[in-house]
Formats: sequence, C-alpha cells, structure tokens
Amino acid sequence: MAETSIPKTALFQSIRDASPKLVTGVPDGMLAATIEACQATDEFAYIACAREEECIGVASGAAMAGERAIILVQNAGLLNAIGAFATMGLRYQLPFVIIVTNRGVLADPNSYDIEKHDAFELSVKNLARVFTYDAANLPKDLVPAAFKWAEAARRPAVIALERRLEGATQ
Repeated sequence: MAETSIPKTALFQSIRDASPKLVTGVPDGMLAATIEACQATDEFAYIACAREEECIGVASGAAMAGERAIILVQNAGLLNAIGAFATMGLRYQLPFVIIVTNRGVLADPNSYDIEKHDAFELSVKNLARVFTYDAANLPKDLVPAAFKWAEAARRPAVIALERRLEGATQ
C-alpha cells in the first residue's frame, strides 16, 4: 500500500514528530487508521504483534538499545501484559511510550468495556504515570512530550486516549 493513500491522523503526525525507531502494537478499532499509517511509512518500522506482552518485549529491547519505541494497545491489552510491563519497562526503567485506548469511559459505554476501564484505573494508574487525553483533540506535540518525560524520568510514559462527551474535560 502506498504511503500517500493512507490518511494521516493527528496521532500519526505526533508519532512521526517523535522520531521513533519503531512502533509496535496489536489491532484496535480506535487506532486502526494510525496503525495503517504506521505500517505504510518508511520513516520507522511497524512491528505487528500477536499479544501485548510481545509489544512490551519489542519496545523494551529497542529502549535497551537506546532507540525510541512506541506501543499501540487497548487498555485490556495492557492489562494482559502487566507482568511484562512491570518486570521489564518499570523494573529496568526503560523510556518507551505506550499509547492506550482507554475503553469503558462515559462516552464509550459498551458493556464489555466497563470492567476494562475499572481494572485499568486500579492497576496501571497505580504502577505508572498515565497522561489522559481526549482522542479527538490531541496536542500536536503529545508523543514528543511523552518521550521527553519518559527519557527524563527513565521510565515508560503511558498516554491514555479516551472518547469524551462534547465539551467534557475529564
């Protein structure tokens, strides 16, 4: 697929501006257009994984080699990978960025997502710093800023993207 045929999302542009060596992830509907753009670009590698733990391993290896890596997953996927996240990313203070679609919020009320949100709030937010943003209104410098923070803090930065009700700030 030619790169010019892929719509460039605001998230993809922010990822591109961060100059990662690689992006890895698993499929997610909210991230589909961004994943397609990442797969189509020649600026960095996109490594598709079967499971979220693999994404943590790929990003950890890149960070250990001094390279920037980004993970794209849903909140339930990061919950699946919490052991790998804790024993690799947190334990070894690796500065990579995880972009999570935080499902189960007020504007995303699927019955099968409610528990995902609750578990994410209780676990991930107690382990790591999570920066939460409206998925439809992202700052242009979001991913570069997350890398600056991760590199200064020497730990992964987690960006949680949520669907918001019109006019909602939190």
